[in-house]
Amino acid sequence: MATGQVPLAVVVITFVSIALLLLNATLLVINTAGTMDSNEQYARSYEIKRSLTEFQSTIATAESGQRGYLLTGQTAYLEPFQRAVARWRAEIERLRTLVADNGGTGQSQRATDLNELEALTANAVARLEDTIRQTGQAGNADVAGTGWATADMDLVRERVTRMVEEEDMRIEALRGEVLHDMWLTVGVAVFTTVLTVGVLIGLQALLRRYVAARARAEGALLEANQQLNRQVEERTAELSELSQHLISVSEEEKARIARELHDTLGSNLTAINMDLNWINKRLPPEHHELRDRLQRSLQMLADTVELKHEVIEGLRPSHLDNLGLSYAIRTHCREFTRRTGIPCEVQVAEDFDDLDPAWSIALYRIAQEALTNITRHAHAKSVHVELSREEAGIRLRIIDDGAGIPDGAISRAKSHGLIGMRERMRQIGGVIHFGKDEVKGGTIVDAFIPRAAV
Repeated sequence: MATGQVPLAVVVITFVSIALLLLNATLLVINTAGTMDSNEQYARSYEIKRSLTEFQSTIATAESGQRGYLLTGQTAYLEPFQRAVARWRAEIERLRTLVADNGGTGQSQRATDLNELEALTANAVARLEDTIRQTGQAGNADVAGTGWATADMDLVRERVTRMVEEEDMRIEALRGEVLHDMWLTVGVAVFTTVLTVGVLIGLQALLRRYVAARARAEGALLEANQQLNRQVEERTAELSELSQHLISVSEEEKARIARELHDTLGSNLTAINMDLNWINKRLPPEHHELRDRLQRSLQMLADTVELKHEVIEGLRPSHLDNLGLSYAIRTHCREFTRRTGIPCEVQVAEDFDDLDPAWSIALYRIAQEALTNITRHAHAKSVHVELSREEAGIRLRIIDDGAGIPDGAISRAKSHGLIGMRERMRQIGGVIHFGKDEVKGGTIVDAFIPRAAV
């Protein structure tokens, strides 16, 4: 072999390396394009789900307006009914546009479901309109027609619920595709990196005269690895920011929904209660059967008001915004004891009215999630919740005497509750630790926000 001649083995290995790098680049481009397409379908599926929810709200508004008119005879209840009737077809068309733009698997099935949903809704709305036309004054409603209308509306709600569940499955499937593409990209990159290292080692064994070239190649490889590490760190930071953003958006959306439920549903239920009590006062005493039915309706209305309150408190606790973190935690612990029968001792030294709202909601959600986990998994007999101000910051501790946190649960990928608590603390600059109580044998959740996080 001549001094300046490149060995055949080096040439072969070089071409193999180039082919692998080209293959890696090609797969990276393909996977990136697939990930972008999956993300677009992911976003569109979310939009379809949101539109289905809005459509369901419109249909519910129509039904509520019809029932309000039948119960009271007041034409003011027909205004939301007429607006909903005028709007639902436009929302169906918007769903058709979203489905057509979304593409992908299941498009034809979704189009078929939309056609069936439109037919069911048209029939249900026609029933509602018939009952309104056939009703003279309050109390003269067509009972059979109202029952048919309710049955038709139940079919519409069942169809919308099924379509929303199908969109949830599609969203989950798309999430899996995105993760698959990401892992495939990382796997190919690792494979080619390892193989390139082997090539460099082989080159060193074959030709020592290329030591200088091999050193330069190792330098290039080191730079590539550093670049990859930087990219991984950037992507990790992006995912962390996305997670924190999703938490913020979720809290804002919960607060918005709670406000809407409180303002709209609360006023409607109050109006219904006033109307029913008005009827109750003017109903002749000899109508015992009507009085019994009216009392049952009033009781159901009271139960509905209580349920509305529980839903609103679950979405966004009013005590937290109005009375502060300490009162909200005490109230939630009392409700926890009422529901589960497990004693919950609360130790709070002050009101903490000066806390940042982001800190308050984060600490409240951590306490809420910890008590939920105790209900589901701990089999505890007692719980102790402590909120205190230390010289270095604010500390929240939840201790139970249950079975204790299982080994490996803290680092398990599917421990969504623990991951969510970590993300909430990371969002506000705090830290959280999970461990076992060596004395009681239960679980300790220790969340701490340092003053430096302000």
